Amino acid sequence: MSDVMQLKNVLEERSNEIKTRIAETETTVEALDRKLIELELQQKNTFARADFETVNSDPELSKFLQKGVMPADMERKDISVTSDGQGVSVRSRWSDRIFKEIRETSPMRQVASVMTTASDSLEVLVDRGEPLSNWIGELDPRAETDTSFLTRHKIAVHEHYANPQVTLQMLEDSSFNVEAWLQSKLASRFTRQEEASFFLGDGVGQPRGILTYGAVEDSLFTWGADPDNYTIGSVYTGVAGDVTNPDDLIDLVDSLKAAYLPGASWLMTRAMKSKIRKLKDLQERYLFEPALTAGAPDRLLGYPVFIAEDMPALADGVVGALFGNFSEAYTIVDRLGVTVQRDSFTQPGWVKYYARKRLGGALTNPEAVKALVLGTAPT
Repeated sequence: MSDVMQLKNVLEERSNEIKTRIAETETTVEALDRKLIELELQQKNTFARADFETVNSDPELSKFLQKGVMPADMERKDISVTSDGQGVSVRSRWSDRIFKEIRETSPMRQVASVMTTASDSLEVLVDRGEPLSNWIGELDPRAETDTSFLTRHKIAVHEHYANPQVTLQMLEDSSFNVEAWLQSKLASRFTRQEEASFFLGDGVGQPRGILTYGAVEDSLFTWGADPDNYTIGSVYTGVAGDVTNPDDLIDLVDSLKAAYLPGASWLMTRAMKSKIRKLKDLQERYLFEPALTAGAPDRLLGYPVFIAEDMPALADGVVGALFGNFSEAYTIVDRLGVTVQRDSFTQPGWVKYYARKRLGGALTNPEAVKALVLGTAPT
């Protein structure tokens, strides 16, 4: 019994020691917290004074902060910490926020058909005909009918690249993640350039844009056998650079075959959208239907409208709007997504980023899209 009591006393002593140490630790932590808060306040006051002195002692910086005039030493090609004439100056204690210009692009990837390939091209089958057939009597001979109604359309894959470089000191000393920011900028640039090529690319070393195919009056449209010489059936407004008759839009919708209408949509610039928003029918009702839900597309004659700023500015003879089922009309081919190689050995003191992407694109079904041309049909 005495051994049990002795053990109990030992445990109580140890417990009291632990409680005492915990109390001492809590007191020390509270003291450190108070000291840390004091240091932070002192640091903020110091930085505030230093920033004020920097602004007043640096005329260019003061001019930039007051009037938005960029200091001359900030216009650089490469990215570096120092003002050596080759990079972006990074001043100490500046905010890590980067304000970037909003650059609009187009939604072709959102509406078109996207396929992948493991080679330098993709061959798609084009079903532009049908097998022959005919009526025949019970005892009449059956001749062989033609089955050669499938053709092949080869879409080549092209390479897109960028090769910027950054100094090691920039990566080490900057207060924000330069590497992540640069990769984000590269991805944004790649996206905008490829979307532009889906509309205006000439097909030489880049995708063939949908607007580079010829436009013909819809009554003269035929689905030709040569993919390089496809044309797009079109409705002409009869007014140079403008659309004033709501019937032109109705005619454009009605020119598309019924099988393509499910999933059909509009592509146009914001300027074209502004013109169409003002058109009314005979009952003074607007044809354009603004979206009632955030994030949902606007509608025109019941079909969604997507803004494509890569389409040309409104002018005589240009395509002001496209209407169709773009998942049938245009095909994007991806060979390789964006890959980035980081090279810090070739040039000491610098890090090079070699980014590349391989893709292609072409009009694969001209029957599934129609164009509204702002002008008079050629004679």
